[in-house]
Amino acid sequence: MRRNILALRKKLGAEELDILSKKIANNLISLDIFKKSGTIALYVPIKNEVDLMSLLSEKGKRFLFPRVESGTKKLTFYEATSADDFEKGSFNIPEPKTTLNKVDIENIDLFLVPGVAFSEKCERIGYGGGFYDTTLKYKNKNARTLGIAFDFQIVEEGFSEPFDERLDAVATPERIIINH
Repeated sequence: MRRNILALRKKLGAEELDILSKKIANNLISLDIFKKSGTIALYVPIKNEVDLMSLLSEKGKRFLFPRVESGTKKLTFYEATSADDFEKGSFNIPEPKTTLNKVDIENIDLFLVPGVAFSEKCERIGYGGGFYDTTLKYKNKNARTLGIAFDFQIVEEGFSEPFDERLDAVATPERIIINH
């Protein structure tokens, strides 16, 4: 399943990727959960993931980006405001520089979580490293998690393992799926 979804995502052209990403960003901005969140964990898009970097222009929000803690499966988060704030990190993924303001996971209101596939029950398949599953176990109990996906990344449920963290909701260009 992971390979099939990644192949579909790879086929997206730059223009389509941009249009769909902007649609998701606009959907997010209108959500109460986004409006009420002051500190938001975001991600730098790789491999044709939804690109939400346009959200950095939203006033009154602090955006944090993950960095892999060396030798662990845990992510730490740093506040970043521009492309200059990143360097090549683990797995050649851009990560925030360690000279930036590090923010404790307890202080994050909303996690915008990338993934390969999601279900109607807000299950998530990532790239297989378990970094988000490990990290989200430490979040503030009031923090919310929102998967970010294209509509073709929504698949039949029932694939999650006991260690997989279920999300509160998933946002696509066409809808918001809420975990009941």
